[in-house]
Amino acid sequence: MHSLMNYKLLVAFVCFGFGHLSCSHAYFFEYQFINQSLNWSQAQQYCRVHYTDLATIESMEDVNRLIRPNASTSLAWIGLNDDPLCWQVALGTDVNSWRWSATGKPSATGYRKWQYNQPNNSHGNQFYATMNVDGTWNDQSSDNNASFVCYTMNYSTGQSTYTVINDTKMWNNALTYCRTYHTDLAMIENSQQNSIISSLKAGQSVWFGLYRVAWKWSDRSSSSFRNWQTGFPNNADTVSFCAAETPDHFWKDQNCSNTYPFWCHRALTLSMTTVRMKIQTDADLSDPATTDQLLQQIGLLLQNALAGTIKMGWKIQPQKLEEPSTGRVCGSYVCN
Repeated sequence: MHSLMNYKLLVAFVCFGFGHLSCSHAYFFEYQFINQSLNWSQAQQYCRVHYTDLATIESMEDVNRLIRPNASTSLAWIGLNDDPLCWQVALGTDVNSWRWSATGKPSATGYRKWQYNQPNNSHGNQFYATMNVDGTWNDQSSDNNASFVCYTMNYSTGQSTYTVINDTKMWNNALTYCRTYHTDLAMIENSQQNSIISSLKAGQSVWFGLYRVAWKWSDRSSSSFRNWQTGFPNNADTVSFCAAETPDHFWKDQNCSNTYPFWCHRALTLSMTTVRMKIQTDADLSDPATTDQLLQQIGLLLQNALAGTIKMGWKIQPQKLEEPSTGRVCGSYVCN
C-alpha cells in the first residue's frame, strides 16, 4: 500500500525526472484604478501608454478583482464601447458593424440606404434592419413584429429570387423561417436589389438580413461577457456609446464625452505545464479529499523548488480497462 508520502516521492520523480510535460500559455489581467477624471478616449490613450489598455472584463472572477479605493463612488470607464463609426451611416467591417445573416460577414459592396438620421440604436437595443415603406432602411429592436423578405439561391445559375412573407414575426423567427423554406433573409448589395424588394413588399415595412452584434472591447478581445445593470444599455440620449462601471460593479452605457475615473489593465502571460502520470495505489483517486491532499503536498514541493505563484488542478484521464482476474478497479485505475 502506498502512503501519501509515497505519492510525494513519486510525483516529484515524475515532475523533475521522466514525466511527460506539455507547456502552454494563459493570459490574465492585472487591474489598476486610475483616480483621474478623463473622457473615454482620453482614458483609453492613458491606459495604452502606461498599461496595456482600458480594462477588459471577461468573467465574474475578473469583476471581483476590481477593488476600488474606499472613497470612490463615481462611475469608472472600462474598455467596452460601441463606436458609431463602425455602424452608423456606413457599413463598417469591425466586430460591431452591420453584417448579413446569410454569410455572417459585413457587406461586400458597402451599399446602404439608411433613412435620414438612421440607424441610431434608440433605446440601446436596435440591432436589426427593416426596409421602410419608401425603400429606405431603419434599425429596429428584435421585439418588434414585421413581415419579412426571404431569398432563394439557384446555385446552378447563381441567381436569387425574393419572396415576401406577409406573416409578421420577430427578426429571429423570420430568420428561422427563411432558412427552413428558402435560403436566408434577403441580402441587399446594390440599388437594383433594393428596388426589386421595395416593389415586391407592397407598401409595408419588412425585415431583411442585416443585423449586428453591438459592443466591443478596446483591446479587441472576443469576450462576450457582460454585466449590465438592469435597464442598461438604454442609449437614453442616443449618444451613449461607452460603458462605465458602477461602484457595485454593474455597467451603464454613458456619453463618451463624460469624464470619469477609469480602469486600466495590464495583460500578463502565465506558463502552464501539464504533467501526465500513472499512479498505482490502494487509495481512491476519485475521492476529492484524497486528491486535494495530494495536490497540497505536490504544491509544497514545487513551491520550494520554483519561484513564483503556483496554481494546480487535478484531472484523471478516462480509460477503458477490463476487470482483472485479481484485484479491484477504482475508477479507471487498477488497484492491486
